[in-house]
Amino acid sequence: MNGNRATRWGEGTSADLVADAHALGVMKASPRMVTSWVEDGMLASPEPRKTSAHGSDPRVFPPEQRELFTRLLEARERSPLGRIPQRSLIRVVLYLWLIDDTIVLTPQARRAWRTHARATGQTTAVRRSENVRAIVEQLAHPSATFKQRRAAQLALEEGERTGRIDIDRLTAVLTELYSPWPAQPGLPRIERALAGPFGPVPVQHHIAMWKAREQTIRRLPCRGDGTPQTGALTARGRSPTSWSNFSGNAVPVRCHWTAAPA
Repeated sequence: MNGNRATRWGEGTSADLVADAHALGVMKASPRMVTSWVEDGMLASPEPRKTSAHGSDPRVFPPEQRELFTRLLEARERSPLGRIPQRSLIRVVLYLWLIDDTIVLTPQARRAWRTHARATGQTTAVRRSENVRAIVEQLAHPSATFKQRRAAQLALEEGERTGRIDIDRLTAVLTELYSPWPAQPGLPRIERALAGPFGPVPVQHHIAMWKAREQTIRRLPCRGDGTPQTGALTARGRSPTSWSNFSGNAVPVRCHWTAAPA
């Protein structure tokens, strides 16, 4: 974030963060919202501050966290979408944890990983059905029958719902959908491919992408509660440690399996 964040931003209480949000026009911000962000790993836990012998002042967030709160709100407000899911902002927090030792510390990142892991793969039944129908329509050859389309839809919906994939079944139904003609006796099956940015894209490409997504989610380096194991901490240690020398795209993102354009 800003190189001059220490001079521009001072520490602040939960009430100060709410005031910052109101200044941005986010009038729905409240102390409860700040608490929710802490619980989800969007913010670090505020630190105690004792200024007298008879008690302590409200807990405060360090300058880096106060700026993080504002920047996340600004990014959310800039989006052309009506509502940005919390899981999308969580990816920004994890990105910062990977590349900077001063903004997001590991205790906060553990909560962020838990939130991210719990949200990964969560979609409604209606949304899954809509996605699957769109994929079937993109992959289907014009001569594909209703039976072939239906078989592909059922296989895809099961994979979306369970997060597991039957490669043999998916290969069979998508091949029939993609190239709906019988093989000639004694001859290899003729299979079509759609045009892609780097050449023809056969159905095997889409199946491989689906399998890669399943394996990625299954191997997410988290325990049952979603917090990172040693593997995640090791990966972070190998990541660049400043904005200036970061040249890759390390934002943790959920892979979406989509068909190539026809």
